Amino acid sequence: MTGYASGLGKALAEHYLAKGASLLLLDIKPDAELQNQLKQRASMQQKIEFIHVDICEPVTLKQQVDFAIRRFGQLDLCIHCAGILVSKPFLQIDHFEFQRQIDVNLVGTRNMVAALVPHLENGGQLALVASMAGLTGVYGYSAYSASKYGVIGLGRALQLELKPLGIDVSIICPPTIDTPMVQEEAKKIHPATKALKDIAGTLNVDEACQQIMHGLEKRKSLIIPGKKAKFVYYSERFAPAFLVKRVSEYLIKNKG
Repeated sequence: MTGYASGLGKALAEHYLAKGASLLLLDIKPDAELQNQLKQRASMQQKIEFIHVDICEPVTLKQQVDFAIRRFGQLDLCIHCAGILVSKPFLQIDHFEFQRQIDVNLVGTRNMVAALVPHLENGGQLALVASMAGLTGVYGYSAYSASKYGVIGLGRALQLELKPLGIDVSIICPPTIDTPMVQEEAKKIHPATKALKDIAGTLNVDEACQQIMHGLEKRKSLIIPGKKAKFVYYSERFAPAFLVKRVSEYLIKNKG
């Protein structure tokens, strides 16, 4: 699992550990205190290993993953959670902020998949955390939405390519989850961005984990936790496009 040091990745690691799973956890920087906490919660039968590497460095990433898995053993489920968010309208976000989100969220996902898939066997499962922002446009999320749309496109292609190998791919598209990244965003979020995000609702992290894990157990191809988020998804798919667009424009006009 990637992105274990905070947010959804941390919560999922804790939930799977409580269920008795062995964990191979990856993040960019070590957190000694968290590592000790997780090790103390593990039973004698559970293995827990850590990798610390930048997912934007594919050669080093593959080397670290290969080495760690030789020690850890066979992988059954790989969950890629790592990602970043800069919430700004397009005309306010500079090239480097835009590029960084594409590099981490999309290219980093490609790098992680390339490193992991050779270690998955028939019956294995790969889960990519995208976002509701990858299913619908959000004011102030031009870079983030673009990166997550890309993750969904990558995931859908992988579902077709990996199925013949016996590997299932799940794409996870949560709405807002109350994590440190979202709490930091809330300090300076544009009112129009908040209004649009509120339509899909906010989940606490435990609720999100439970729904995501349930979807993964059923090996669903698309997992959307939260009733409001599902409503937004189906509205985007089946409601007249002009109506969905008018609702968004109305909210932006009144909050902008």
